[in-house]
Amino acid sequence: MGFGQRDIIEVDYVINTDKSVSFNYKKNRPGSYFLILEFNSLNNTRANTFKRVINSPSGSLTKLKPTNPDEGIGFRYSVKYYKGNLNSKIQYDYPYILPFDKGKTNFVNELYSLENAYLKKDLPKNWKSYSFEFKNPEIVRAIRKGIVVEIINKFKSKSDKVYSYYSEKNSIDIEHKDGSIASYKGFGNNQINVKIGQLVFPQTKLGELAKYDSRERYRLYLSLYSFKTIEKKSLNNIKSSDIEINYITPKFYINGDIKELKNRERFEVDYNEDVLFKEMRRREIKRYKSSNN
Repeated sequence: MGFGQRDIIEVDYVINTDKSVSFNYKKNRPGSYFLILEFNSLNNTRANTFKRVINSPSGSLTKLKPTNPDEGIGFRYSVKYYKGNLNSKIQYDYPYILPFDKGKTNFVNELYSLENAYLKKDLPKNWKSYSFEFKNPEIVRAIRKGIVVEIINKFKSKSDKVYSYYSEKNSIDIEHKDGSIASYKGFGNNQINVKIGQLVFPQTKLGELAKYDSRERYRLYLSLYSFKTIEKKSLNNIKSSDIEINYITPKFYINGDIKELKNRERFEVDYNEDVLFKEMRRREIKRYKSSNN
């Protein structure tokens, strides 16, 4: 959360033949970032602080125009950026697909915060997370179209004894169109099938679960969240301490309805074409159908 190393987003400028100055950016990581371009010590121009969420790998930001077209512009600027599509309009009723093969059945568990249960800390605001437990190394699939923005693939399965919980889990984070992010945790080492920056669709194979401990248990941990400014804080003049995680209670397509999961509820993975293709373009649908015939 907070702005990171300066090499994540690079901002430069070009002085044009008409003495205007064009600012551009290059983003070296996938996912959304909120960028602030602040000007000071301006001469022969007028400009306000520029703020925008950027998603593309590169693009233009803004242009300074000279007040007196016969003279050049004098300026100084600074750049800050924050991870996430801040204050985006989340689709809380979006019909997600459960993250396993169609027809798979099992029970879902609602989780208490690990910080609360094991570290004796307060629950994060709006905390919501689920676990799905199996006796076999199940395949995990994407619940919605999105871009893979982060992968952790460095931990080996702890199968030497019984664990109540451990934090060292391989994971995949996927950002969706509305700015929400799905976090999938529990993959086996080198059992992840997607790459950073990859576009995935509902039911895309993400990877295979790891053995949780010495018992025959394989668990997926799933949570959804977004980034927003704290109450009564606008995007004007924000700092990293003004940003918080907004946990989302997702709704899934279950038995023909769109509804929230309940603790210990038995589920069966299902979907129809309306849900599966909801955010796909025509050529993406065509490609999906041809690859699954």
